[in-house]
Amino acid sequence: MRKTLLVTGIGRVREASCLEDIRALVSGEAPDDLALVSLTLGSSVRSIITTLRQSGWNRVIALSPTSDIGPVIDAVGAGVHGVLIGRRANPAAANVPAAIHDLSARELEVVQLVAEGRSNKWIGEQLSLSALTVKSHLARIGRKLETGDRAHIVALALRAGVIS
Repeated sequence: MRKTLLVTGIGRVREASCLEDIRALVSGEAPDDLALVSLTLGSSVRSIITTLRQSGWNRVIALSPTSDIGPVIDAVGAGVHGVLIGRRANPAAANVPAAIHDLSARELEVVQLVAEGRSNKWIGEQLSLSALTVKSHLARIGRKLETGDRAHIVALALRAGVIS
């Protein structure tokens, strides 16, 4: 996580894995703009969030790998500003191939128009593509998702929440 945040341009990232580490970080130092707290830390999460908020942190966001409501309610009760839930937290998405999240913006645009019931010819005209190129996009999407059925592609995309 630290490496990912640094690559995105975050200037300073400090890590702590328990309440004692948090207390050491906040003692004597000015608070930063954002604290990310993993709900996987268990029962100490409430104390961690409370400590950060009392120390003057501007924003505290909880990170949850699942949609389990109990830890989320505890985090909100402790004063987080928001909760980010992992992309696989949606139970309906459990049977969706992870490759659905690797589709390009153009591929998602094509899938969205297919979901609206549009033909390859119509999609091509709207996107300034030939119908054959649209067909090629759908074939590539089908290979990524391991299905050749337009309806199945749309169902997977809807379940994963990548189209509406």
